[in-house]
Amino acid sequence: MTQINRLQKLIDRLEKKDLKLEPLEEEILEGNAKSHILIVQRQMSVLEEELEEFRLALRQYVISATAQTGCLHVSVQKLSAESRFTLYEFWENTNLWKNHIQTNYNKTFQRSNVDFLDTPELITTMLVPASWWVLNNN
Repeated sequence: MTQINRLQKLIDRLEKKDLKLEPLEEEILEGNAKSHILIVQRQMSVLEEELEEFRLALRQYVISATAQTGCLHVSVQKLSAESRFTLYEFWENTNLWKNHIQTNYNKTFQRSNVDFLDTPELITTMLVPASWWVLNNN
């Protein structure tokens, strides 16, 4: 009963919070290539029996991608209970990421994934203001 009461109090507090997702001031961008960065999310479900081989290929891919001009950061997360990996890649702009897609190391990684993945890879992209990257990484 004590835990239920604590949970109810937490819920009440959360409901009273005023979430302000809108910026306090309007940000005016000049529309140049440096105004946004591209975040690429790649989700991959790996076959259990191919896990070690996939990790080797992934490690090589990350090393090559981070050395690429325009790659700001690459982060890999694995869900502990599953053989599912999520890569987050941060690129200076869309054109640099498109150039990266055409590289030999990326094509090699994509070809190896045909054998390693349980389901096709899911790729999503999103442009975010470059000022967010600068503010959070200085």
